[in-house]
Amino acid sequence: MKKLLHFILLFFATTPFFSQEVKQGLIVVHVDPSGKAEFKQKIMTYHFLNGHYTGRDEILTVSGKKDGKDNIRTDLGINTLYNNRYLITGIGNIIDLKDKKVLFDGRANLIRCSNDSAIFYTNDVFKGKYYSVYNFKTNQYGEVKNLLFKPKLGQDVEFDKTTAPFKINLYPQNKPKVLLVADAGFGQQGTKENRVPDPPMYWIDNSNFVYTNYNKDNTEISFFKVNVESKSNSLIGKVAVKPEAQTAQIQKANATQAIFFFGSKQILIDIAANTVTDLQFTKANHGFSFECKTNSYGHIVKLNDKDVGKYHFQPKNFKTETNIASLVKELVVGPESYQQGMAVWNFNKQGWESVDSEDVLTLVGWIKE
Repeated sequence: MKKLLHFILLFFATTPFFSQEVKQGLIVVHVDPSGKAEFKQKIMTYHFLNGHYTGRDEILTVSGKKDGKDNIRTDLGINTLYNNRYLITGIGNIIDLKDKKVLFDGRANLIRCSNDSAIFYTNDVFKGKYYSVYNFKTNQYGEVKNLLFKPKLGQDVEFDKTTAPFKINLYPQNKPKVLLVADAGFGQQGTKENRVPDPPMYWIDNSNFVYTNYNKDNTEISFFKVNVESKSNSLIGKVAVKPEAQTAQIQKANATQAIFFFGSKQILIDIAANTVTDLQFTKANHGFSFECKTNSYGHIVKLNDKDVGKYHFQPKNFKTETNIASLVKELVVGPESYQQGMAVWNFNKQGWESVDSEDVLTLVGWIKE
């Protein structure tokens, strides 16, 4: 009797979708073909009940271009979903998905979201350097006047890109600048934005940071740890690469690790082990991971380390949540690729379900409904 009871409890504990209705929404952005000049983007919610697609609704349409300049752009950088309601784009725009309106159309770098606020940092040639905060309760956005306000780790360092190789300078408050790194590499060449962006870096703590040093031909990237107090500059590791048009990014994973994204590559930077590793599979998220390298069959997808499919898709268009994952399928013919709708993992059926959709600009992520 005890064994039977244990089996029943285990069954319900490991199959939550069978015992309750779970509603989830996938935020998807499509390009509106009727507004090419303004680069109009349709933001939509695809609805799922227990992993099964039930329909979709348009939230709103936004313009990516205004007076010839970037306006609302969901296709640049990493989008953030906050409080199951707010979409913060990779360039800092804020969209209220519930009230279906744009709250902030300016540009800034998101530092973090905390309680009822989103904190941003701006470092602009014309606007200067400052922190700003958007308050979701009052719907007010403003610059922080408190000079002691410091919401992120690190100190004021900048790349000097006036000549190659670049330099890295430290700007202590009310003191002359300090040269930290005399040879900081050549930066990422040939990006889609037709500029050389600052090489990605991240702060370990208030005194130590890691930066990426590109060689001149963009065939090798070295990862260095720098201490601003001692000015020490130590090599963590190197990785061979090919030139990539998509701008590289770094995301901190935990206190000692970060992931460097470079095209289809994902590089694990491990400060504790003093190593960099060219990952074969992405770090698992909600149990899902996929093969980093693109092969003739696309990417192998895994769930809890078990192979569950092979698809061609762009890494940015793979999103996961508890018991569900989505990707935009592609048909590859020579150098060209064509979208073939979406595939969504159905937990109850333990398989992929096809969902029709027109061309997807980007998958933003999942919300609870």
